[in-house]
Amino acid sequence: MAMEKIKKITLLLMLGVIFASCEKSSPLDDYTEVYGDSLTDTITNNSTNIAYKFDMVGRCYQDPNGYYHLDLIEGENQTLHRFGAYITNIDIYGLPTQVIWSCEAYWEFNDNTVPIVNGTSFVDPTMDSVFCMMAPIFEMQGDTVTIQGQAWFEEGDIIIYDSFNIIFE
Repeated sequence: MAMEKIKKITLLLMLGVIFASCEKSSPLDDYTEVYGDSLTDTITNNSTNIAYKFDMVGRCYQDPNGYYHLDLIEGENQTLHRFGAYITNIDIYGLPTQVIWSCEAYWEFNDNTVPIVNGTSFVDPTMDSVFCMMAPIFEMQGDTVTIQGQAWFEEGDIIIYDSFNIIFE
């Protein structure tokens, strides 16, 4: 019986030594290669030194005044166009950035109000760009609209806003 107790105590001591010698790693260690020393202690809620980027682009001709110009397709109900932004693709938590898009222009279809831009995009973690589709209708020819975006980093703790104006021709 004494030998049984010695075996149990020895086993417990060995397990204690094994677990005490294991190295704990931070979940942010994988991102230090990308962000270097800009990561801070997230337990104390210190802010980061990451220079998050969110620069929207219309992806069509831009005049000297900064307005984009999109040619609408005559005879088609909608003209599909992809616009986007250059953006920091992941935050310090390793989460993909969420972008919320909005625009004041809508159109009516079967008694429903339809926005001309999709509402949300998530950034592909392997790219530094995010995209959204717009679908203005031909009746909007001659209109100028503002497309707005909000990039949400660190689960919404950091939000960057941008916008551009586009003329439908």
